[in-house]
Amino acid sequence: MPPVGVGSSFSTSTLRTGEAKLWILLVGINDYQDDSLPSLRYPAIDCQGLGEAFELATEGFPNKEVIIHHDNTAQPPTLEVVRASLQRIVSLSRTTDSILLYFSGHGMLEPIQQEAVLCMKDTRKDDLLATGLGMHELVQRLSKSSANQQLLCLDTCHSGGMRLVGGGRARNAVSTPVNPAPQMVDILRQRASQSKGFCALLSCDQGQQSWEFPELGHGVFTYFLMQGLMGEAADEHGVIEADGLYKYVYRQTLQYINKMNQQLRLINQQKLKRGDSKLHSEYPLQTPKRIVEGVGELVLGFKAKSAEKVILPRRALVIDGLAHNKNRTDLNRVFSRCGGFEVEYVSCVDKGLSEIRASIQELIRWCGEQTASYTQINSQIGSQKIIPTALLYIRGYIEEIEDGEAWLVLGNGARLSRSTLRQELRRASFSKQIIVLDCPEADTLENWIEDLRFGVENGQCIIAAAAKVEEPEAFTSALFETLSQANPQVGLPVASWISELENFCVAQGIKLHTWLSGTQAVIDILPGNISYVFQEESVVNTPPQLSQLIEQPDVPQTTGIEIDSTQYSQLEQLLKQEVGPIASTILQQALRQVSSLSLLVNNLAAYLAPEKQQHFQSRTMAILEASAPQKKSGIAQSVDEEFTRKCTSELAHIIGPIANFIVQQALKSNPQISRTELIKNLALKISEPKQAYEFEQRLLEK
Repeated sequence: MPPVGVGSSFSTSTLRTGEAKLWILLVGINDYQDDSLPSLRYPAIDCQGLGEAFELATEGFPNKEVIIHHDNTAQPPTLEVVRASLQRIVSLSRTTDSILLYFSGHGMLEPIQQEAVLCMKDTRKDDLLATGLGMHELVQRLSKSSANQQLLCLDTCHSGGMRLVGGGRARNAVSTPVNPAPQMVDILRQRASQSKGFCALLSCDQGQQSWEFPELGHGVFTYFLMQGLMGEAADEHGVIEADGLYKYVYRQTLQYINKMNQQLRLINQQKLKRGDSKLHSEYPLQTPKRIVEGVGELVLGFKAKSAEKVILPRRALVIDGLAHNKNRTDLNRVFSRCGGFEVEYVSCVDKGLSEIRASIQELIRWCGEQTASYTQINSQIGSQKIIPTALLYIRGYIEEIEDGEAWLVLGNGARLSRSTLRQELRRASFSKQIIVLDCPEADTLENWIEDLRFGVENGQCIIAAAAKVEEPEAFTSALFETLSQANPQVGLPVASWISELENFCVAQGIKLHTWLSGTQAVIDILPGNISYVFQEESVVNTPPQLSQLIEQPDVPQTTGIEIDSTQYSQLEQLLKQEVGPIASTILQQALRQVSSLSLLVNNLAAYLAPEKQQHFQSRTMAILEASAPQKKSGIAQSVDEEFTRKCTSELAHIIGPIANFIVQQALKSNPQISRTELIKNLALKISEPKQAYEFEQRLLEK
C-alpha cells in the first residue's frame, strides 16, 4: 500500500484507538550454555535498544504488549520460556491485531534433517531439533494466530566460515554447521505465499554474514532498525510502516559497510606504498533481505514527538595564520552547516601563541568530556558508544631549523612547534581526528605526516597540502569545492574526500600528502542527514555554490542546470522505483545543489545501494540526453573543469602523474575539443588496448 493515505488507514486507526493490539516479542542471546556455540557481543543490547525504540514508536498505541527475553532479563531466553511467550501471543491475538517477532542469535542447520533452527540459550549443538526452535515450528505457530499482520525479523547469520572478533580486523576461524539461510528463506517464502499479511526481514542474504560494529554498539542491521523506528524511516505523515522500514535499513546498512570498506581500501593502499603486506580484509557484502508476497500493510508506529534526533559530538577549530583568505568564511560555513561541527575560528592577526595553544587544549578537553559519558548518548535508544570527532584546520607557513625541529608560522609572531602539536593530538587519541594543514610553498609536509600520525583507535585522518606560491589560496579553494559539491544528506567519508582532493590537486598542481588510520569506526567529514540552515545566512554574501543550497519553494527547477518537465517526471519516476515517495524531495534538493548534469546523476545515485548505482546512472543520463538533444553540444557534452579533472584522474590511474600534462596539452592544442574527441585522444596514450577501451567506456558513461 502506498504511504499516501496510510495515516488514515484502517490498520492505523484501529491501533491508535486501541481496537487492535500490537504484540511484540524480542529475543536475543549473547552467551550459550553449550560452550561449543560461540558467544556474541550485541544481541542482548540489541533487544534492549530495540525495545526502547518500539516504546517510543508505539507511544500512541494504547493497546500493546512488549515481551523481551535476553541474557539479562528475569526470564532468560530458554526454549521453554520463548515457546511459552510465543504461545501466549498466538492464542490471545485477534484478527485485527499485529505481531512482531525479533530474534538475534545463532541460526544453524541440523545436519540430518537439514532443518533450519534458531538457537535458544539452552540449545545444544549435538541435539538441535530437540533443544532449538525449528523454523518449521515457528511458522506453524504463527500460522495458527488469527492476527492478519505479522512481521518476523531475524538477525541470525553471526556465524559462518569466519567471524569478526573484538571489532578490529583480527578474525578467528569458527567451526560451524552449514549456513541455514537458504532453508530459512524457503520456509519463509512458503509462509508468505499463504498470507499477504506476513512479512519477514532478514539481516543478510544467503551466503552472507551479519556484522557487528563497536562504534554502533549494536549489530549493523539492528542498529538501523532502531534508528528507523526512532523516526528516520517515517514517511511524510510520520507513519513507520514495514515496507518503509525495510528500505531504510537496506540502504543504510549497505552505505555504512561501503564507507568502512572505502576506508580500509585507502589504508591498504598506504600500507602497500610503505612496503607493508599485512593488509586488512574488507567486510563482505551484507544486504538485508525481505520476504513478502501480495500487498499488505503493517504499521509499526509513528515518529514520536518525544524522540530527539541523535546528534553525535563534532567540533572544529580553524586556525588561520595567513591574512586575506577570502575562502575561509565559505569553508567555515560548510564545516558548520553540512559537517555538523561546532566551529571556533582563531585569527592569528588578533591572537597570540598562548591563546592559540589554549584553543587547541580546549578542543582536547572537549573530546575527553564527550568520551567520559560513552554509554549514555541518549537514554531513549539504549547504549551506544560516543566517539567525538575533532577537526583541526591550521593554515600557515612551515619553517625548519637545523636541530630538526619544525614550526608552523602563524603570523603576528606566533610559531607553533611540530612537537607541541604532536603532544596535544596524542592526548585526544580516544577521538576521531581530522587534521588539515594548509601550508603554501611547504616542501617538508611528509615529515609532518610522519611525526603527527599515530595509532588512534577510532581513526585519524591527516591531510597536508602545499599550494603554489603564486596561488596561496588554491588548496583552501580545493577544500571548499570538494565539500560543497558533496551531497550533505548522504554524507561524505574522509576516504572519499581524500580521493576527490587527490583528483582536484593533481589538476591544480598542488602537492598533497595524506594519512588515514582506523579500522573500527567510519570517519566522516560530512556525516549526512545534517539539517543545514543556509537561509540564516545573507544571500548577498553567499557564493554561488552555497546559494544553490538555500531553501527555495518546491519547484522542480534550478539555477545551475535546466531540465524540462518531461525530464523531471521521468527522473522522479525512476528514482521512486528505488527509494519510494521521498524521491521528489531528493530530486528537488539535488537540482538546487548541482551545477552540471553529471553532478546531478552522481548526487541521485548516492542514495542507492552501491551495486545499483552504475545502472541507475546510465539510465538517468540517457533520460537527460534523450529528452534534451538540443543541449547535447552544450551542457551535457562540453569539456568543463569538472570533466577535465575526471579525465585526469582516470588517466592517472593507468599511466601515472604524467596524465595531467597530457590532458592539458590536449586541451591547449584544441580549445574547442568535444568530450568524445578528448576521450579518444587520451585513449591513444594508453598502450594496453583493453585498458584503453575500459578508459573510454568509463568516461563516456560519466
